[in-house]
Amino acid sequence: MTRRKLEVELNGDIQPDRIYRTTLSPAIFGYGPQATRDKIRNGDLPTPFPLSPTSRFEAWTGRQIIEHRAQMQALAAEKAKAIADRRPRPRPLALRKMQPV
Repeated sequence: MTRRKLEVELNGDIQPDRIYRTTLSPAIFGYGPQATRDKIRNGDLPTPFPLSPTSRFEAWTGRQIIEHRAQMQALAAEKAKAIADRRPRPRPLALRKMQPV
């Protein structure tokens, strides 16, 4: 039997001084639990901190999440600009020789 998936939603915008547990990653980043752990390990997501010295739960600050989103938006803008600035490719020779019908 498979484990039931939980729908997690955020109430409102991300607040910089608030703490967000890593269990909220589907609502914050759109990744499931295993993908979140992998991306944290790879450095693609901010490193969370433990809630207490003996806690098994980890969290991010709102500021970490906001900074990560800003970096991703800047990266998306760079990619969009690179695509817009790219020159069109020349048509292949075989297609240039073909006559329109």
